[in-house]
Amino acid sequence: MTTPAPAKAKQQLPATVQKLIDRIKSEKQLTPHTARDLLVKAELKMQDLEAWADYDHPAADSYGRKLLFDGGFFEMMVMSWEPGDCSAIHDHGHTQWGAVQIFGPAEHSVFLVQDGDIRTLTRTKIRPGEVLAVGHELVHQMHNPTNIRFLTFHLYGTYDKHHPVTGDARVFVLEANSIQRTNGGVFYALPDEAVNSREFGPRPDFMTWLRDTVELLKRLHRMKSQAPLSDPWAKKEKELQDKIFDKYNWDWLEGDLMRNVDEATGKVEDVAQWHILRQELTTAAEVQKHLLFTHEGEDPFSTYAELYDDVVGQPCLEEFIAGYLNFVEDKYQLNFKKAELLSMGCGTGVVEEFLIQQKGMPREKLLGIDKSEAMIQVASRRIRAENKDMLSLSRQSWDLTFCGLNVFQYLAPEQLEQAIEVTAQVTKAGGYFFGDFITPDHIRIYPHVVRSQTGNVISLRQPKLVERGNCTFQQSEIININRKTNQLRITHEGRHLRFLPSLWRLRQLFEKNFAGKVDVYDAVTLKPIEKKADTCPSTRILIVAQKGGK
Repeated sequence: MTTPAPAKAKQQLPATVQKLIDRIKSEKQLTPHTARDLLVKAELKMQDLEAWADYDHPAADSYGRKLLFDGGFFEMMVMSWEPGDCSAIHDHGHTQWGAVQIFGPAEHSVFLVQDGDIRTLTRTKIRPGEVLAVGHELVHQMHNPTNIRFLTFHLYGTYDKHHPVTGDARVFVLEANSIQRTNGGVFYALPDEAVNSREFGPRPDFMTWLRDTVELLKRLHRMKSQAPLSDPWAKKEKELQDKIFDKYNWDWLEGDLMRNVDEATGKVEDVAQWHILRQELTTAAEVQKHLLFTHEGEDPFSTYAELYDDVVGQPCLEEFIAGYLNFVEDKYQLNFKKAELLSMGCGTGVVEEFLIQQKGMPREKLLGIDKSEAMIQVASRRIRAENKDMLSLSRQSWDLTFCGLNVFQYLAPEQLEQAIEVTAQVTKAGGYFFGDFITPDHIRIYPHVVRSQTGNVISLRQPKLVERGNCTFQQSEIININRKTNQLRITHEGRHLRFLPSLWRLRQLFEKNFAGKVDVYDAVTLKPIEKKADTCPSTRILIVAQKGGK
């Protein structure tokens, strides 16, 4: 650890800081809020503080830390934040009033310590220049999650001049359920000589423990990049890597998660906690991939493919796809045993396998195509499958064409129109297309949490409506957690966009390109949907289009 440079005399400080000192000394009632107001009025600039920057601090220090001025009953400090720097969870010792001004896009987290427990209350992004009040009860954490460096200005004060202002600060070490007291920086992996004493600490919930342990691991890796870790810390690093992704954490994670979820709908009930949970899991997924899975490719479905059937394919097949396949077979007198079928965007092939096993379709007469190599690898275990883009199809002729699970809507608007045109071209005259789509209001029933029937996969989804090029899309950010192997695997699957055309527009495109009869049904109830409708109860539609001509 570095020793803070001695504070300069008042007259050597920037004029803005000198005025702030004078105002503090003349203030009759100092509280966290008055400290904040004084700091706002001081109008400090980051360039005023550059002389105290310490961006090249040792990796063992979680951030740079220099004393700017010692006013006896108050202190002024400048902290330097390199990309990735993160303080430990801490309070401020004897501090009773204070304020912090943040000159960069920091992440600020506040924690509730109560009745022997600790949990994350908020984790928010800070606007550069923002000033936060600091009181004696505040337990928080500061983090630079960006790729730029910045400074923060810290003002801490006490009513009792007999104690160091920030002395005996508590550092919460959640992986060990302990508290360390220190007079110095509130760093991760404090050396023994920086610890005044240790005591039993509060019990964290899973998400707070997970994020804190992830940040400790990241700090140890940064330390290791500068010099080999000491034997105790090298042992601790290995222990944490094994512990953090141990599949025996599953019940802890699931229990904390499902307390905020309506099990009937999969919708979250505490939006603030849901936001924090997703942040923590996203960070953990990044660290796990960096540590253990650096070989994975750029295919957006590279990790999702192996979990897809658990949380999407099989549940959707059972809930509505098998039902509408039976309906289409009976209603339109389709003979799957004799027809040739092309499945576009076949994914893992679970629906196509159903057609082979339950409808008697010969394996050689069914072909599935998908442009995701990861999906095709899974599908090839079940059906004939090829890695191919549906938009490149030509000179083919199929009795039946199929596209399930709203795959067409993952295309851009102009590509969706092209896909329908290509589908019509490769469907024989008199043949049929059938497939499902989601309505523009699908978000109203879209679940935040889906659990697999096996109990081995939990999928977290964050949906929102976005606009691109005057078109509406549903964006879904997906995080998957699974214990299908000997460890807990957390994967951030990214953001997936689905185009949301109106029902009349979809009907119009199929009528134009197929030049034949087009029927639209609720994909779940299988009731016909009239042309003037905007949506349907299930928010899923089934389109059946017959190719006109001879």
